[in-house]
Amino acid sequence: MVQSVTLEMDKLELILETTNGHVESESDPDESDIEEIDAIFHDSECLNETIVQKNEYILHVDATRESDPNIATASRESCMVYKLEGTQVAQIADYIDHTNIIDCRFSSGNSNLLYTGSSDGSIRLWDLRTPKNSSLNFVDNTVENDKDKKSFSCFDVSSNDRLLTVGTNVFEGDAFLLFWDTRNQKLMGGYWDSHTDDITQVKFHPEDMNKLMSGSTDGLINIYDLTQTKEDDALTDTLNSESSIDQLMWFSKNRNYGISCMTHTFDLQLWNVDDAEPYRKVDRTELAKGIKKKSESYIYTAKCHQAKNDLMVLVGSNFGGGECMRGLQIKEKEVSPSIGFKKNKQIVRCSWFNENKNILLTGGENGILNVWKVGI
Repeated sequence: MVQSVTLEMDKLELILETTNGHVESESDPDESDIEEIDAIFHDSECLNETIVQKNEYILHVDATRESDPNIATASRESCMVYKLEGTQVAQIADYIDHTNIIDCRFSSGNSNLLYTGSSDGSIRLWDLRTPKNSSLNFVDNTVENDKDKKSFSCFDVSSNDRLLTVGTNVFEGDAFLLFWDTRNQKLMGGYWDSHTDDITQVKFHPEDMNKLMSGSTDGLINIYDLTQTKEDDALTDTLNSESSIDQLMWFSKNRNYGISCMTHTFDLQLWNVDDAEPYRKVDRTELAKGIKKKSESYIYTAKCHQAKNDLMVLVGSNFGGGECMRGLQIKEKEVSPSIGFKKNKQIVRCSWFNENKNILLTGGENGILNVWKVGI
């Protein structure tokens, strides 16, 4: 039932607001009425909603895996750390000295240690027990002048916390992968021949610290064996996505691991490492159909997560305030409706998921951190 009708003359768009708060536009309509959509998307429970980055986008989020986890959120200019206890979120630290942030990541072995990375060419390791002091600072100490510093674009830490890897934007014609032993601050070495454009993702294998993959705007997904000292020998596989790569993830698949690849055009590809082509492609049109939108024009993908034996992709519409976000279950041959987020109030830019506890964290363009309980 229609509750109100508002005509915005500057946008010439008709907004229809229904009694349950659902907002729909003639420019981005649903395929079905909201009652039918609610029946097929299991609604999530919003445990907490906190504005944590006022007037800034939340671009990165990470958390530890305890029952009451530490949560890190980062905008471009600051990183905040919170404690989730039950349904309450309380700030415990802030790091405003590290700016131009590219990511934040907790140590997998110590919940008090947090890495933040910056495009200024530094990775910092903070100890939450002494939150105003950086315990370690990882930089390229082979250069002396600021003009020779490489711009960092992404980083990851191995599952045993021993190895730190950074990807860079193109510098003097090359894109670099740089490596540090986390127990000291000395640069171990690097690769610079495998990508021809900015590196957007580096991801260590969840179980094998010597296996690494990288992705780039050049469209390539490279797999490396880090036990090899030379780059030519270390590069074991190259997969061509034929599109600029936004996000990569290892996921468990029948006792093996596959790769999910999200492109900057919001298409999803699923790969077996040894294959020449992805075994599954899900384009924006199929994603739009999956979340029951008539058009793919406003569709975006927030992130892909491992969810038990399948994959969950968070898909939204960036029309208006970005309230529409829904979760899809991705199987080898089908895309199925999974989760609804009726209380979402923003375009989501990052998320983190604990599949064992079904806790999902989302952050986005209104600076809101949401804690969701989802049923999958």
